[in-house]
Amino acid sequence: MNSLTSISPKPRSLIVFFTLSFVISWAVWMPALLASHDLIAFKIGPTLSGSLGAIGPSLATLITIAIYDGKIGFRDLLKRLLTWRVGLRWYLFALLWTSSLSLAVTVVSILLGDPAPDFAQPPFVDVFANLPPALANLSPFIFLPFFFFQQLLFGSSMGEEPGWRGYALPRMRFHRGSWRAGILLGLLWGLWHLPLWLTKGNAAQEAFVVWHYLELVATSVLFEWVYKNTQGSLLLALLFHASIGVTGLFLASVELYPWMSAALSWGVALLVMGLSQSADGYKAL
Repeated sequence: MNSLTSISPKPRSLIVFFTLSFVISWAVWMPALLASHDLIAFKIGPTLSGSLGAIGPSLATLITIAIYDGKIGFRDLLKRLLTWRVGLRWYLFALLWTSSLSLAVTVVSILLGDPAPDFAQPPFVDVFANLPPALANLSPFIFLPFFFFQQLLFGSSMGEEPGWRGYALPRMRFHRGSWRAGILLGLLWGLWHLPLWLTKGNAAQEAFVVWHYLELVATSVLFEWVYKNTQGSLLLALLFHASIGVTGLFLASVELYPWMSAALSWGVALLVMGLSQSADGYKAL
């Protein structure tokens, strides 16, 4: 089994990692959730609490590696972060999948009779409506590189991916194999988001939460596909996650059918699973 993509976990190390990830993040998110429904007083706003809680998996990774793996574990994590020679097509997929999915959902929605969105006025315009006049008159897409690198280096991408794909996935793959590990990690990843999705004012509350959950599990399968084909590159996982974080800000879309993203994501996830298994079977002959 490839040592770059699978690692034999120490006894109970994954239990410790996931427990710490949930405890650290939910310790911030649960008070914000209760406060959003006026059940308690909580001074931190949902945006700030969301950002603070998002670092839970990375903090859990550092703690768990320090307990179980020491210097060897930190070197392995750094090696994954510096794995960048993986082929241009994987960069393109990691950077463009989410926007392609959004565009596909929009096209299908328009074919079903919905009006086309105004791509010149992405959600960024409304979210940052109070920009100074000198900045407000600029095209919103000028801000895209800044927000991408902010998401990559300081946002949920860096807060989550060292944990999910940097620590958990290679250890889950050792015993459970490729796709089962991707699906199981997706189920846990989605459950970890639950307090955010239930917080009043969160965009996820506008739709049935199960659709978000199912889409996230399918996305986890796609993360596994990229991971498997990029020698376990943490860098590609960070880029993939950052692209998810910025697409919703800079690409207008039709969102009347929240189940559609989940359905299309699972369609592609099942396709790559089938193609990968066929390719693996061919190589074994």
